[in-house]
Amino acid sequence: MRIGASTSCFYPLETEKALKKVTELGFERAEVFFNSYSELQEGFVKKLSAVVEGSETKIISVHPFSSFLESNCIFTEYQRRFEDFIEIYRQTCHAAAVLGAKYVVIHGALEKPKIHIPDERYFERFSLLCEIGKREGVAVCQENVNRFKSQRIEFCKKMRVALGDDFHLVFDVKQALRAGEDPFAFLEEFKNDIVHLHISDNGSSGDCLPPGKGSFDFKKLKNIMDGANYNGDAVIEIYSLNYNVEKELKESKEFLKALWQM
Repeated sequence: MRIGASTSCFYPLETEKALKKVTELGFERAEVFFNSYSELQEGFVKKLSAVVEGSETKIISVHPFSSFLESNCIFTEYQRRFEDFIEIYRQTCHAAAVLGAKYVVIHGALEKPKIHIPDERYFERFSLLCEIGKREGVAVCQENVNRFKSQRIEFCKKMRVALGDDFHLVFDVKQALRAGEDPFAFLEEFKNDIVHLHISDNGSSGDCLPPGKGSFDFKKLKNIMDGANYNGDAVIEIYSLNYNVEKELKESKEFLKALWQM
């Protein structure tokens, strides 16, 4: 299991500078979290490609800057708004392809939006996102996110049935904990559907700690995924406001490599 880091760890540092730090720390994998519309433009995307060129870092996934808009603009009942905003996702999938990334990570719709979104409409719209991704050679993936429809195991099971082979899950440890779900139950249920992992530690001092600074059982996580012949990556995602993030990421990388005997 290759270890990576998300550029979101360094937020609000500019995306290209954050990616440079990930490469300088020697991570094999990076997730690019876009933070503005202009970052989807071809020139900027090529600038990001140049950051990792010649390094040992490969960009494996991207996150749309527009995640906070998805309930109202993608999974909306207002067709014209959907048609306007879907272009952002076309551009995001194209940016992922240019960067050589395999996955586009979607938060989706809030569990309790002001206007109810039927599950069937959700799955229909998500299928359209998957088709856009396929045209660029990337997989559009659902992330389990607290306070969103995807926070629940039962919803993701329903989504798996509806999407069939197009269902791909990005599993985030801290989001499962925040939602009150057992992360290992989540892993066991979807171990054959998970294509990408977002990891962090947890303990008495918080639920978004650098790996190695809490009590989460990373060996159990790896054993579950090894049992499913998982060939994906584990990307560290923590928030920089609480940490000396470069120091913590370096220590976390070494902790995981030693624990997983890499």
